[in-house]
Parts: sequence; C-alpha cells; structure tokens
Amino acid sequence: MSKPLKNKPVKNSDSDPEFSQGAGNIMRQLHDSDSRGVERRREVVVRPDGSKVIRVEKRRRSYSDEHQGDKKAALKNKRFLIGLCILILLVAGGLVGTYMYRLTSFNTVEFSSRMQEELSAAWGGDVEVSGMAMDGRSLKASRIRITFPEDSCLSFITLNGISGEISATSLFLGRVKGESLNVSQATIGLRPGYTKFSLPRTGKELPFAFQRYTVPRLEVGYVHELEPFTLERNEGPFYLTAEAYIRTARNGGTSTEYVLDLSQQKLKIKGWPLLAVDAGSIILDSFGIKRLTFSGFVDKGAMFNKPTDLSPFMITGSMRLDNDFRHRHWTLTGRNFDLSQLVGECFSSLIKVRMGEQPVEEKRELSVTFSLPVGPEQKRPSLQGISGSVIKASMMRLPVFQLLKAMTERRMETGLPYSSPVFSSGSFMMESDGTDQSVSLKDISLFEQSFLGVTGNLHCSGPNVSGELVFKLPSYMANGRRIPKGVTQDGHDFVITVKVSGTAASPSDNSGAMLQELKSAAESGILPPAYPSGGAGGSSPASPVPSPGRITVDGFM
Repeated sequence: MSKPLKNKPVKNSDSDPEFSQGAGNIMRQLHDSDSRGVERRREVVVRPDGSKVIRVEKRRRSYSDEHQGDKKAALKNKRFLIGLCILILLVAGGLVGTYMYRLTSFNTVEFSSRMQEELSAAWGGDVEVSGMAMDGRSLKASRIRITFPEDSCLSFITLNGISGEISATSLFLGRVKGESLNVSQATIGLRPGYTKFSLPRTGKELPFAFQRYTVPRLEVGYVHELEPFTLERNEGPFYLTAEAYIRTARNGGTSTEYVLDLSQQKLKIKGWPLLAVDAGSIILDSFGIKRLTFSGFVDKGAMFNKPTDLSPFMITGSMRLDNDFRHRHWTLTGRNFDLSQLVGECFSSLIKVRMGEQPVEEKRELSVTFSLPVGPEQKRPSLQGISGSVIKASMMRLPVFQLLKAMTERRMETGLPYSSPVFSSGSFMMESDGTDQSVSLKDISLFEQSFLGVTGNLHCSGPNVSGELVFKLPSYMANGRRIPKGVTQDGHDFVITVKVSGTAASPSDNSGAMLQELKSAAESGILPPAYPSGGAGGSSPASPVPSPGRITVDGFM
C-alpha cells in the first residue's frame, strides 16, 4: 500500500539567510562598480518640509568618456615631448653659439695678447706671438719668440711653423689642449759666458697642453754676433741639431715630465771631433735634466783623411737646476778614441797613444766624466777618467831610457830598443782642465813587448813637466855586470825609480848619476865593452842569457 505524497513547503528567499547574504554581496559589487564607473554631480536641495539633503546625479561611464581620457593623456605626452625638444634645441643652439664664439674669439687680437701674457708669465720672459689664428679646430701660429732675462742661461727660444689640433671639449671650454702640436723648427739659444744652469721659476703653467710635440729640426747652441747668424757657425761650448719627438708623462701623478726622443743628431763639442749620434733621449722635469743618453760613433778616418774608422761612444748624465756647467755632470764611454783629440796638446807632449781597434772588455773601455767648456780660457771639455785599453804608446824622451839601454847592452852586436820603447798594452788615469795647460796622468801601468813595465804619475803644467815613474826590467833582459848602484831588485825584476822634471821639450830625470856610473866604469875598464868585435886573437863574444819562452808580468803576456 502506497504512502500518500506530502507537499514540501517552498522556502522564502527573503527569509533564507544564505539568499540574503548572496544578494547583499551582489548589491555591494554593483555599487562598487557604479562608484568606479559613474561620474557624480552633487548639489544641496531643500525638501518641502524644510530639510536639506544632498542630491547626487549618477550616470554610467560610456566608451566615449574613456576614449576622451586617452586623448587627454596623449595630448599631455605630446606637450611634454614638444617642450623637451624645444629645450634640446635651445641647449644645442647655446652650445653651437658658444662654439662659434670660441672660434671667433681665438681669431682675435685679444686672444693673441692674452696668449702672450700667459706665456710670458709661465716662461718668465718677453714673448712675441706672430700670425696666430684658428682654422676650424686647428690652432696655427707663424712664430713664437721668447727672450729671457739676463739671469738665465737661456738667451732666447724661437718656434716657427706651429700647428696643433685642439679637442672639441677643450675648445668649448676655452682651453688650448689637444693630442699633438707640430713645430717645424725650434731654436734654443744659450747665453755665452753663463756658467750656471738657471732658468726663471714662475710656478705658472703653460696656457696650452698637448700630449705630443713633434720638431723635425731642433737646434741648441750658443748665441754669437757673427753675420749671418746661425747657431752652427759659433765657437760655443756645444751645438746640437736633431729631429725631436717629445711626449709628456706624469711623474707620480703631480709633476709633468717631457721625454725627448732624438734621432739624426749631430753633436759638436768645442775642441772635440764631430760626434754623430744614432739615438738620444732626454728627460726634463721641473728640476732640470733628469737623465740624458746619447749613443753614436766618431769617424776617426774622416778626421785624418783616411778610410772610415768608427769609434762607438755613449754619453750619459743628468744636470739639475742651479748646478754649475763647469762641474763634470756627463760621462763619455767608448772604444778606440784618439786621446789627443779629447785631452789636447799638453797631453800629447807627455805620451802619444794609439788605442785598441778590437772590442775589449767593458772595464778596459775609455770612460771619462767631463764638463762643457763654458770658460773663455777652455779649448775643450775638462775631463777625468780612465784611458781605456792601449795597444801602442810612446812616452817623451826621458834620460832614463838611455840608462835602460845601457843596462841591457850585452856582448852582442844589437841592443834592445829601450832608448825609445813602445808600450804595447796597459792603461792610465787622466785628468785635464781643458785649457791645454794642465794635464795629469795617474796610475800609469804600461808594458813593452819584452816585458819592460812602467808605473807612476806625470803632470804637465804649461811647458813644465813633473812626476815620478817606476820602471821594472826583467832580470833576464839585463846584463848582470852593468847594473848601477841606484838600481834595486824586486824578485826577478830590476827596479829603477826616477823623478821627472824639466819641460816637455827638454825633459829630465835623476837617472843621470847612474848612467854616468856605467860610463865611468866602462871607460876605466871595469866593465867590458858593450859590443866587442871578436875575431882572431880576440876573445869570443859572450853568449846572451837565454830568455824564457813564456813569461807573465802582472797579468800581461
């Protein structure tokens, strides 16, 4: 039996709490969307009962309203861009105007005058600038001449044919700066008779600055009054011409150094032969010449009209400001030099030297320190140093050589050539004041092929000579029966010490008494004759004392 159906009651949505909550959420979302999407206009109205309320008119935002907002934003962006373009054009116009103004101002007389004043303040001399002008960013000047005051070793500096490219930034800022400055010719004239390396110290910087300077022809020499005037014609202490490439460098980040790389140089030093310089370098800073290095050769063959005979050399040194030119700041090292060309006539009166022609050890090279001949009485630089390796040398004709000849005379028809010995090896220290009136030879150490050795010192002062020499003669080379009393013996050597005096033309020493002793003994018959004739009825000649086949004296073979 089926059960009867029962009607279920329908729920009231208003009374259902879940329905009420969902409807409320929907209404709030609609309200919020209306608040965001509706434009509002509010006004105060008065009701009939006299109360005041705020009436709000709402309408939903349309598509045209949103499009209108986009148009306003685009318009705003366009106005910003237009304003920015106008600002950029104004700035660019200002830059171009300033640039053109700088170009124009660099071509004015005022700029040339300002450059002269700033150069005068930096160099401490009177400056004349000619033909300065701007061609685009290229600065040109036909001539700049600086004349220095009397208390400077510089007389003048002349720069001809100047041109340099100025960077755009420096040009806009009104400064003269760039990568490279070219000077077709630079001439530096030194003041004659000035002995101190002094320059004006202003503490001012140059009005221009470049990283490199190129000078195809650089001339440095002493001023003279010969006409037409050229530095090369002078008889000053020195003259230098070269092609110069100059670069700037920072020393410790504060001071500026100028490095001069020189090539194709010709160096003339008063009283010395012409020096051809292959390469050279000079570093200048605010304190003077920091380092100088020249290397090249001397052609001795050209000096004596003979085939080419090159003698390599190197000059090094440094010289700081306020130093005296007469001090020996420079060092000359080399090989195969003609010492008479370096030291002078007074030296040649004491000894005539021929130097080695083969490469020798560094310690056997010529090495002298010298100064420039700035004094009016100087004919060449003053110097001091070692002679280098000697391969042939002959001393002035001293009486002691006659004594040596007499001591080596044997019972044979020929004697040894000790009347004028030729020393085939050795060296000595030399010193000269450059006047040809004073030369000293010290630590003389010379040896003849048959091992005659001489040590000691000689000095020439004007025509007079003085000194002390010690001769060592191997005992096997001497005739034992012809040894005077004043001769001493040291091991296997006979030693003769003599005092030198007199003049270079007629030198003398104290060996005369010993020589006279031998002559007197020979005349009285105490000594046998030097060269007996021998033959029938006569005694046979004495056999010479055999000499050893290999003997070393003080390291010389």
